[in-house]
Amino acid sequence: MAKKTSKRTAIAFVESPLQFLSALEAHEPDEELLIRARANAKGMTSFLDAFDPAWLPERVRLDREGAKPGILRKVSPQRIYVGDACSGQVHKALSMAYLERRMPEIVVLDDGLATYSTIETLTAKRGPLVRPRQKLKPSREVMAAYVADRLRGLANAGRLRWHTALPVPKSLRNAFLRTGGQITRHRFEHLQSLPTGGSHSRDTPVIGSSLAADGLIREADYLGWLQGIISGGPITYYPHRRETDEFLTELGRDERVRIKHVGLPIELRLINLPADSVIRSLPSTAAVSLAVLNPDVRIEVTEIPAEWWTGASPDSLRTSLNAQTVTGDDET
Repeated sequence: MAKKTSKRTAIAFVESPLQFLSALEAHEPDEELLIRARANAKGMTSFLDAFDPAWLPERVRLDREGAKPGILRKVSPQRIYVGDACSGQVHKALSMAYLERRMPEIVVLDDGLATYSTIETLTAKRGPLVRPRQKLKPSREVMAAYVADRLRGLANAGRLRWHTALPVPKSLRNAFLRTGGQITRHRFEHLQSLPTGGSHSRDTPVIGSSLAADGLIREADYLGWLQGIISGGPITYYPHRRETDEFLTELGRDERVRIKHVGLPIELRLINLPADSVIRSLPSTAAVSLAVLNPDVRIEVTEIPAEWWTGASPDSLRTSLNAQTVTGDDET
């Protein structure tokens, strides 16, 4: 009698809609995947409520408990997908479970433009996994440095991978590959199979930005940019999940603005735009994702002028944001 082979088991820790969608894209057909979504993260409850469970691939289960510290003691996955590699919850879960034992393969998922910072940290010889501008307590910094070192060790052993739809600058790709890390690509194949595009108005779609809400650019400058677009005709504005109700109320006073609150991320809502559509955006992950999903749509990304910045972000972040492109990267 032939020995029955067990399925590969995996777990994904996700804290944003994009991380969730990236986990679906990374999932392999013969893999039993449990997605642990952090439901109390900003924008996640409305997203999870709007997401139809029928859209999950086969062998994928979802729960809303997030990366609770004890989960990796109860299960022993052969692969772990990590959405936010700088998450304190994820660091604690990994540290408690793998302090002295061998880690499984780790796959880093896209977490917006912050992913570039994560990969840069992992290509460095030392340093904690911490978000730009984030200040950690000493105990958290020790844990963030420990996890970073463990992941660097996994890269050296060929068990760290980045699964991405983002353009990867040649220098960053080469640096990551030199550590032993691997890079695999996707073009949102599963997302493109879902019936979520809906109908679209003729108004110009504008992708909302978190930069003003996060205090990185001046709100008055951001509003001025929007007014410049509105002067050319009505817009449909898709807010970023971190934009405030006060800001959106102010913007919505203009009768030429239709604010479209959607539980599902913009990648799901604008996937089926007509080929002659034009989307307006500041540098953003959503603009990059939509360029991958719908290459026939024109996406006009406005570079952020120097005078808009508040000084709350480092020069490296400002340079990185303005360097983003909605075209593919150079694989040569």
